[in-house]
Amino acid sequence: VSNDMARSALFSCVQGVDRRVLHNAVLATVGDVKIEFTGQQLNQDDHDVLMQLVFMARDKRLGQFVVVSAYAILKGLGRKHGGHEHDQLRQEIERLTKGSVTLRSKEINYTGHLIDESLQDLRTRHWMYRFNVNMCTFFGLDNYTLIDWERRKNLKRKDLARWLQLYLATHAQP
Repeated sequence: VSNDMARSALFSCVQGVDRRVLHNAVLATVGDVKIEFTGQQLNQDDHDVLMQLVFMARDKRLGQFVVVSAYAILKGLGRKHGGHEHDQLRQEIERLTKGSVTLRSKEINYTGHLIDESLQDLRTRHWMYRFNVNMCTFFGLDNYTLIDWERRKNLKRKDLARWLQLYLATHAQP
């Protein structure tokens, strides 16, 4: 997980029905990081999808397309794989692709999308997506944290607990 993302309100603790549409909203952050967001508000489920897609792209170079089945994504998330779950996944990937993030710190000033492009083949249900090559700035040598994914999957529908898990994990001395 990107420390800057985990230590902010970019992925809030709202339920899907409580989402707002934000326009250049300045989000709560820690330290000297400033994040602005435009798009449909993101939540912890969206963050889980982003982390799963980053993990699935680990063997690809940034900017290259990743092709993976929706089933594999849902399985990695610990979700069922019925029609409702496929629809939820589509909505999450669309939010991550459409939303615009500006992140400013003392080292970087990034403006872009969390997922650069995404496409789903409706016949095979395979997703094709790619990250912006500049996303590497979010995961620099001392700007990311490895998390306990199995523990996180056990926190389903406990949004505040999931946010706290990431926040605390990003500190050497929580």
